[in-house]
Amino acid sequence: MKNLFLIAFCAMMLSWPLDTSASNIAGDVDGDGKVGISDITTIIDCLLSSYETAADMVCDVDGDGFVTISDVTALIDLLMMPSTPQDQDVAFTINGVDIKMVFVKGGTFKMGCTPDQWPDVFRNEGPVHEVTVWSYYICETEVTQELWQAVMGTNPSKFTGDPKRPVEMVSMFDCARFVDKLSEITGKSFRLPTEAEWEFAARGGTKSRAYKYSGSNIVDDVAWYIDNSGETTHAVASKMPNELGIYDMSGNVCEWCQDWYSGYLEGAFINPVGPESGYDNVYRSGAWSFYASQCRNAFRLMADPLAKEDYLGFRVAMNY
Repeated sequence: MKNLFLIAFCAMMLSWPLDTSASNIAGDVDGDGKVGISDITTIIDCLLSSYETAADMVCDVDGDGFVTISDVTALIDLLMMPSTPQDQDVAFTINGVDIKMVFVKGGTFKMGCTPDQWPDVFRNEGPVHEVTVWSYYICETEVTQELWQAVMGTNPSKFTGDPKRPVEMVSMFDCARFVDKLSEITGKSFRLPTEAEWEFAARGGTKSRAYKYSGSNIVDDVAWYIDNSGETTHAVASKMPNELGIYDMSGNVCEWCQDWYSGYLEGAFINPVGPESGYDNVYRSGAWSFYASQCRNAFRLMADPLAKEDYLGFRVAMNY
């Protein structure tokens, strides 16, 4: 059943033209010079064809002489645990403002109200379920007011005075316009993170130490929240980072995710993106006005995508 799910998932999501001219890069079965999702579609094409053996075929990733589901699994492992030079943090400068994107190596984790989140968990954090995400990049910090200004030419924030404070008072649609323009400027595929990607990064990804908050079990180490914020936001990266070197995933401002809000389901999921439609969008993290229990890695809330609040900002993700 798991094997059939992998085939169905990949075949449903992807339908690029196939090119089996191999390169000398391990896993590059379509010959485009890199290991990517399109290589999986090439293998699926082989699986659905009449080939019985494949000792001389580039689709035989694991080298066992056959094209089987194990080749798809081997490629997924390559995508989640790559070792090429591009799998490093990357940085951009937009109109004099720097933005650093942290590489998050893909992996599998338990999402929701895991034991490290107790006793402060809420009903909508369950059931705990297994999630696999593929590699991606996520911004080292929340989007700052200076970065928003550099991209959009405005500053909608309530708490001004320091350009390195996170931008707030931005709706989900405002964020969508920002990532579209940022993508246009850089030529890269920026977007909002999915809720699963957000939580995986907040928990420290494959380097996770199972902390309650993002980077520590002591909330004051990593978060600006109601007990220490002085009722205002603060410059990003002024608290400790988490295991991946990412800042403020607990506190300062909450962060929009791209998913429509829904309850969790039992089971195991690969790259979940939430329901196809809805009324409210998910946002994660705590904020300067939130309690410590609301700064945990599993905490989740939702809001109308038109909402603009002085505690609600975002950070960007980028396709791998």
